[in-house]
Amino acid sequence: MKRWGGLLFGILIGAFLGVILGAGVCRLGYAYACPEKACVGAADVTPISDRGYFDQAHTILSQARESIHIVSYEVKYYPGSPNSSENRLIRDLIYARERGVDVRVVADEYSQENNAFDLLKANGIEVRMDGNQTTTHAKLIIVDGRVVLLGSTNLSYFGLEKNNEVDLLVHDDKVGKYFEVYFLNLWDKGYPAG
Repeated sequence: MKRWGGLLFGILIGAFLGVILGAGVCRLGYAYACPEKACVGAADVTPISDRGYFDQAHTILSQARESIHIVSYEVKYYPGSPNSSENRLIRDLIYARERGVDVRVVADEYSQENNAFDLLKANGIEVRMDGNQTTTHAKLIIVDGRVVLLGSTNLSYFGLEKNNEVDLLVHDDKVGKYFEVYFLNLWDKGYPAG
């Protein structure tokens, strides 16, 4: 009986230490994956793939009340395709600006052919380039500081109409705040397009 008591005590001590060590490892893993202490709250997350991007982007851009901040490798406009998905999203940005929404774009300077920069600037939307020391490959839309659309989709013909792409639509104040800080950092480092 004494032997079973010692074995049971050993098992309980092992389980207790396992829980303590496991919690520490999980906490360490979370801190590594999430640099902010509480970067995700009770987020509402919608996965999006391929052609589903346009509808989600169009909806959030159309509903913006305060701000639309975009970081994108490419922001394209095709005069010969007025009803294309990418042109419709550019018009959504222009309409938002006309409603008084703060619309700003940071893009990679690589994007030259068919870019929408002149059209956006002509409609009061500030566009900044990232500079040739780095490549801005992010694809990010932040609406009203709390709705975030991010993933692999560029605002281009191939990104919206041809490529296999994956994205997430996140409704969360903490995620929005995190990416607003990211956007403003890129904005402050950028220079005016054109």
